[in-house]
Amino acid sequence: MLKTLDIVLIAVMISAAAWTYKIKHEAELLEAEVAKVERRIAMERETVALLEADWSLLDQPGRLQRLVDAFASDLKLQPMRPDQIVEPDQLPARPVNFLPDQTNTLGGYADSSETVVR
Repeated sequence: MLKTLDIVLIAVMISAAAWTYKIKHEAELLEAEVAKVERRIAMERETVALLEADWSLLDQPGRLQRLVDAFASDLKLQPMRPDQIVEPDQLPARPVNFLPDQTNTLGGYADSSETVVR
């Protein structure tokens, strides 16, 4: 009887050790994956910081003024007037162009009498 109990307890101990090893291995794999994701996050944050620094250099008023002066004849920029600032509901409606004389180019699958909005 004692031998049977000893064999059962040894089997339980070996299975518990195997289960513990399996859990430890899975935890190490997850830890490696988390470290990989954290490295990617750090790299993305570094990229964002670099792009923000680059943007702040490109957005300096002195640099923009030099560009405006250099390309004034090409851009034809003019100062903005206060009456140009309106709310979206104050904008005029987009004109609708009706073109009934166009031929149907869809091979007869659509009615050619539909209006075309541009």
